[in-house]
Amino acid sequence: MSTEGVKPEIRYVRLPRFLECGFADLKEAVVEVGRCSLCGTCAAFCGWISIKSGETATPSFEADYDVLCGLCYTLCPRVSLDVEEIERKVFERARGEEETLGVFRKAYAVRATDAKILKNAQDGGAVTALLAFALSEGVLDCAVVTSANEAWENEVKVVNNAEELIKSAGTKYVASPSVLGVRDALDAGYERIGFVGTPCQIQALRKVQTLDEPYRIGQEKIKLLLGLFCMEGFKPSLMDFVAKLVGDVKKVKKLEVRKGLFWIHTADGGERVFVMKLSELEGRAMPGCAVCTDFTAELADVSVGSVGTPEGFSTVLVRSKLGERLVTAATEAGYIEAKELEELKPVVRLAERKRLRGQR
Repeated sequence: MSTEGVKPEIRYVRLPRFLECGFADLKEAVVEVGRCSLCGTCAAFCGWISIKSGETATPSFEADYDVLCGLCYTLCPRVSLDVEEIERKVFERARGEEETLGVFRKAYAVRATDAKILKNAQDGGAVTALLAFALSEGVLDCAVVTSANEAWENEVKVVNNAEELIKSAGTKYVASPSVLGVRDALDAGYERIGFVGTPCQIQALRKVQTLDEPYRIGQEKIKLLLGLFCMEGFKPSLMDFVAKLVGDVKKVKKLEVRKGLFWIHTADGGERVFVMKLSELEGRAMPGCAVCTDFTAELADVSVGSVGTPEGFSTVLVRSKLGERLVTAATEAGYIEAKELEELKPVVRLAERKRLRGQR
């Protein structure tokens, strides 16, 4: 039979959504309107994107044209975030209407038992102790943490032993693209990666882990997510402000937010402490933090903060089965002491405040 003059059948194939939007769309939808949290996820999984340091740091595209693979747009937690779907995949259920803090199994007041950890870490040193245990037992072969140098400039590190963990302990309040460290860990060949980060960074990595698109970017090697309570991250100029108060930022030993105040501990011929209201830091927060509604890193395996427990302890919310096994095993091995918490009103109050602020 002759086919001359017969038009071929045209099949319209729906392109998957990961090919529909490129960096130009991400820039328009997130970066240019001040929604970017500087989590670093777009640059961690795309070699064409970089993030330069500085007060006005934002992701930038280094190619002459948009390659339109869509990965950066797909992974960004500010573009879309189906919390209910992620919770079902990770925690096997979605939160109920009354669960202000998201899904969690138990809450504890936790303190590390190692004196070196307590001396260097924030509050009860729960994050450092849990990671030290996970590394010692082979649950992880590395952890991505955010450290700081003498000038209190953030440094994202991939560490694989307790000594390096302890050196990196303590909270850094300046925003950092810490997810970049996951790329470093993958490039180094690590197979069981742990990560410590803020709620937006945890959201991004949960998107990476639960991705339905056919990207193979090493997501199966990200094994544990420890989330930090966070009301907001600050611009690098925060440390300029601190330097003016203490004379030399290299004297700063520790920073903390506690009881609604900002505390600066220095080692200057004996310890000195500078205390101020958080309102004095107004205007120094990252613009992208204003749209975040997550205070307690609701998608982490374990969430850790200082609110709701006595000084010297960390509040720990155990969310996933993995997180529960980790905390139980670390307690039994003597790395931490943990007392179950029943009262979480201070945590709930701050979580509600951040949610309301982000929804405006």
